[in-house]
Amino acid sequence: MNVQLEETAEKKCAIFESTIKLVRERGFHGSPMSQIAQEAGVATGTIYHYFASKDDLLIEVFRHCKRQISAAMFRPEEEQLPYPERFVAVWINLVRFYIRRPGVLSFMEQFFSSPYAATVYNKSYNVQMQNEMSVFLQQGLDQEIIKPLDINVITSAFIGTANAVAKRHINGHHAFDEASMNEVVNIIWDGIKK
Repeated sequence: MNVQLEETAEKKCAIFESTIKLVRERGFHGSPMSQIAQEAGVATGTIYHYFASKDDLLIEVFRHCKRQISAAMFRPEEEQLPYPERFVAVWINLVRFYIRRPGVLSFMEQFFSSPYAATVYNKSYNVQMQNEMSVFLQQGLDQEIIKPLDINVITSAFIGTANAVAKRHINGHHAFDEASMNEVVNIIWDGIKK
């Protein structure tokens, strides 16, 4: 890889991670570009070299988070599992990722509760980002492993419970171990399996 490309990737990653950290601590409005730059160890002008505005930065951080979430959920070594086992694995992978990366969970929740979500949903690139989860759930529907439910209902049950479990764990309300995570995901599975 080209040294300049490596430096660019490193700087962007530092900017993304500092944005995630500050948004978790202070929210979108409490995270000015100058503070994001300071936290990332770059000049404010460097951020504007890569991103035209704070809005553009936040949308790119969202895309960055979506890629990380997808990579954590859909692991190649689990692709050959029978569908019910893979469903459990994918859900537990998501919970574990959020427990390891609480800033990403916080960022995503704030993003989806903001006007940015509507902006992203009006862009065609979001279809691609949601596609892997939709394809996975659609496979279960097509193979008649899952009850014929609206995919939005299934997605809400899947993601909503994963977020809730991760938040309860992160906030110290309950330490979810492997057994308790399996209990929760099996409640979901029992509700949607055909």
